[in-house]
Amino acid sequence: MDAVLEHLQRIVRPALMEYRDAELRLDAAHERGNATEIESTRHEVLRRARTAAIELHQLSDVALKAPSPELPSFSTIADVRSAVQGCCLFLRTSDQVADVSLLRDVADAFKHCVPDRENTSIRGADAVIAVSSGFGGLRSGEGKYGGAEQVIVSRKAGEKRALSSVFQNVFDAWMRLLRQPLPSIGAF
Repeated sequence: MDAVLEHLQRIVRPALMEYRDAELRLDAAHERGNATEIESTRHEVLRRARTAAIELHQLSDVALKAPSPELPSFSTIADVRSAVQGCCLFLRTSDQVADVSLLRDVADAFKHCVPDRENTSIRGADAVIAVSSGFGGLRSGEGKYGGAEQVIVSRKAGEKRALSSVFQNVFDAWMRLLRQPLPSIGAF
């Protein structure tokens, strides 16, 4: 197995699935109504979000350093990100979405608390929080239905995004670029 696909299978996918599972545990904690459990699970979701964001974002570094027969040759990390971005669609529609750069901003914010790049679209790690989105707070079809608590990214421009959708869109972009079949949404 080539290095990019192996990294995707052994590192990235498990991180994304652990995040998804933590989100499901948060839903279950809310159903039980136990405030202590909700708070504990909320922190778990954010820890899993950090790991998933960093691992999915760093797949670009792996693709640059360990070329895959499924990928073109890349000269710079910007070339890798551009290729992935070219395949990035909003939840499998035909709408292009700039989630590769948003994922970079989220990963940087998680790593540095306050991003050190001036052109970042979020203010820092405090822009990525577990909250209820409320009805109509997100783009149609994005995130959990009914305003359930989930990890939300608040951009400087005011837009709010469900981190789960950002992960799905970037993961799907990688799968398209690597010419791999897309699993069911949320299955990673």
